[in-house]
Amino acid sequence: MNITTKIIITDTNIITDLSNANLLNKFIKLHNVYISDMVLHDEINSNTGNVDIISKMKTIELTNDQLIEAYQINDEYKRLSIYDCINYIIARDVDGVLATGDRRLIKLANENKVETIRTLKIIELIYTNKIITHKELINGLNLLKNNIHTRIPIEDIDELIKKYIYNHE
Repeated sequence: MNITTKIIITDTNIITDLSNANLLNKFIKLHNVYISDMVLHDEINSNTGNVDIISKMKTIELTNDQLIEAYQINDEYKRLSIYDCINYIIARDVDGVLATGDRRLIKLANENKVETIRTLKIIELIYTNKIITHKELINGLNLLKNNIHTRIPIEDIDELIKKYIYNHE
């Protein structure tokens, strides 16, 4: 997958992880990073990451029909938040990639043929697309590894560090 040719619908965990890795400002330079207007206005705050950077993401507004459907999905999948459902519907409807680490949301997306991507894959792709340097890649991964708030397994971070520590162009 080439991240620069896909629309990325982000959730707050992805944003927070990229912020903690000091890579959020690089991620939004892709010009194809989108967030729903509801998530931007209702869920984004200074705890999520730098609000000025996040506000530079393009927004997508839900239609009334999409909002109704989001609540219907939320009714059926009680363990998904309404914002998860909104992000799923947007990604599905624009044939985008859903950026999430939520296993339940990934399962719903995969069952419905909506492509998903997680934080480490985003970091790897912004590196392979030459948006960040090798040093920024390794530094970002180490920042994530040492952050007590990330939900990303340390083993997964270590695996990516190992993959790129000696392997760079």
